[in-house]
Amino acid sequence: MTDVLVGLEPSLVWKHFGALAAIPRSSKHEDAVTRYVQAFAHTHSVSIKTDRVGNLLLSVPASPGHEEAPSLCMQGHLDMVCEKNADVKHDFMKDPILLERDGDVIHAKGTTLGADNGLGVAAMLALIEDKTLVHGPLEFLMTIDEESGLTGAKNLDGTLVQSRILLNLDSEEEGALYVGCSGGRDTLAKWDLSVEDLPEKMQAFKITVKGLRGGHSGLDIDKQRGNAIKILNRFLLEAEKLGMRLGSIEGGNKRNAIPREAAAYGYIPNPKWALAQEKFHEFKTKVQQEFKSSDPGLDAEWEGEGIKKGKVFKRTLQKRLIRLLDAIPHGVIKMSHEIPGLVQTSTNFGVLNTGRKQITISTSQRSSVPSELDYANHSIASLLHLAGGEVEHSTGYPGWNPNLQSQALALVSKTHEQLFHRKPDVKAIHAGLECGIIGEKYPGIDMVSFGPTIVGAHSPDEHVQVQSVEKFWMLLREVITSYAAN
Repeated sequence: MTDVLVGLEPSLVWKHFGALAAIPRSSKHEDAVTRYVQAFAHTHSVSIKTDRVGNLLLSVPASPGHEEAPSLCMQGHLDMVCEKNADVKHDFMKDPILLERDGDVIHAKGTTLGADNGLGVAAMLALIEDKTLVHGPLEFLMTIDEESGLTGAKNLDGTLVQSRILLNLDSEEEGALYVGCSGGRDTLAKWDLSVEDLPEKMQAFKITVKGLRGGHSGLDIDKQRGNAIKILNRFLLEAEKLGMRLGSIEGGNKRNAIPREAAAYGYIPNPKWALAQEKFHEFKTKVQQEFKSSDPGLDAEWEGEGIKKGKVFKRTLQKRLIRLLDAIPHGVIKMSHEIPGLVQTSTNFGVLNTGRKQITISTSQRSSVPSELDYANHSIASLLHLAGGEVEHSTGYPGWNPNLQSQALALVSKTHEQLFHRKPDVKAIHAGLECGIIGEKYPGIDMVSFGPTIVGAHSPDEHVQVQSVEKFWMLLREVITSYAAN
């Protein structure tokens, strides 16, 4: 166990979390973590099955005398979102996550932590290793590629899981039980990159917007945080009035993360150079004032690149793109009338990329109402079409319709109240949990989701509250014990 985690309880959970942090496990690259789980299963004589896409199911027989108890399936995902600050050197394909501790908080050094969903997987391994646990038949489902489209769950073998009760361990708020989630679908577009020679008497510049909080495109979409691409484009609109020509523009990394950084290379006519710099400083002051509460770390930099030769976007493409970036929506579309405080429908403008031959845009829409999700997708697609883009949609994933009469919900709620002397908050979440897909694979399966408190998931600010992990572990063990007594 890494020194940062020594002495933390529950020790078994932190031991496995430390081991997982040392294993690169970006989405679609789960081979190393799969081998770790397989080796663990072999060491502990646990049955393990793998379906055709790589999802794992570990099975543990009941404690003696509890064979007739209902079978429970714990579920989480093996992969993690790989995001880092621009000034951090880290290769997510080979470097371990560097853990740090500040009091009751564990975080990573300039990268995502991987508590989403490393703590869920660590808890499952800890349950298997915990010889004091009294339990009925247990299954542990570990899916792949959750973060980049939930493809592991989408392709899950419908005969793999035998349990009719599932505890999803991928929630991020201790004291809350989740019984519903939004569905989601991505809307993507691309344009052929048409360029021309740079006009004469132009000076090059680079503008960067950085320091934003970013965050999860569902969980944090209502926090009014800045979108680096949208903010950057506000300056480009002003600079275009001065004759600016655009060379390239980039922003965001993940379609399901709010963009924290964006940058553009461009050129300003020599006579307008000083005025452009003046306009930039006015822009910087203005946006920092606007976001001083919701995103106080917002920063913008101007770098003069001198006189350089290069290619620039053709005027028609530049004009169309900059206006599209100005018009494309980002944020909450509708709040729920049934569940106070729940975002019902939203859209995230996640990624903008200038490649060698194409410009691409990735957006992500979410809604707990299927018809609203369809409408949001079509609305974004119409805008992208009007801007001349070639548009396509991902296959998406279904939502999870809340069942407030769930027997699993009743038992977990009762157990929580007995342990902590307060009722848990019963919620739905504006994010894609795999429960929606699993529920389609296994009709009638009874599900509830809970976990420790994880803040800033999908961003380098991700951190977990140590005390919440202990309470999560206590609840999980006690729920399993309660089912064993039935």
